[in-house]
Amino acid sequence: MKTLIASIVVSAIALPVLADDVIISTGGRGGSYFATGEKLAEILVEYDYQADSVKSKGSIENIERVTSGEATLGFTQLDALAWWMARNPGKAGDLKVLGNLYSECVYVAVNADGPIDDEGDLQGKKAKVAVQKRGSGSAVSWSYMQDLEPDFAKGTTFFQGGLQLLNEIANNPDGEINAFMWVSDPLNLDQRYLKTVLENDNLKLVDIKDWDLNDKHPELGRPIYRFEEPDVAKGLVFDTELNTICMDAVVVANADADDDMLDDVVDVLTVNRGRLFDE
Repeated sequence: MKTLIASIVVSAIALPVLADDVIISTGGRGGSYFATGEKLAEILVEYDYQADSVKSKGSIENIERVTSGEATLGFTQLDALAWWMARNPGKAGDLKVLGNLYSECVYVAVNADGPIDDEGDLQGKKAKVAVQKRGSGSAVSWSYMQDLEPDFAKGTTFFQGGLQLLNEIANNPDGEINAFMWVSDPLNLDQRYLKTVLENDNLKLVDIKDWDLNDKHPELGRPIYRFEEPDVAKGLVFDTELNTICMDAVVVANADADDDMLDDVVDVLTVNRGRLFDE
């Protein structure tokens, strides 16, 4: 009998400890969020978690998955988080902000000879701004900009986007849409919208620097946006300079997630950050 008990104990010790499940809600396949999520999942597997990354429609879906418990972790633009919190009062306690991934900046392109010349024009009735699909990162950024500076809401918003639309703006200064906005990693100088603008003399970038956009968020305790001058080209001397608003992309977690696991994620974002981004 003692031999049987000992055998059972040894067998139990030899069994592997089941890893905790970690679901990371990321973004569209091929995007920065998706690639970063896959890498984070690989690292967390080494920490003995059963980690998987899943694609999503972006920031808002990631937040909703995390707060509902469908996902453990999610990636979001900080302004998207602020926008969501304003529309879901009382739910901020359902998630935690663990740390930053990288910066993302707002870009607005217009026809160089069109009716929109500067930020002031974007705050008037003649502004007809395309912000890509409803619920996209740029659409949410535009909506949150309107929360902070209501004058941005005086014009008309179109939930359209893409290179075809950007080319239409370039070819028609008096078209139905006269501005195109997107949000992107400022270190990615190969982003196709930016390259299209730089290579087309009919297009230009508009500075975004209204000081009201720097207001501190009451719950997060810091401004969502900061004013920066991101590079617009690499290896070449351009006379194009840009002043715009940028924000952090952050990792959010379900508030009920295991604390040890969350500590490990914070460790990846800080001490072992180089592994996540090949720094």
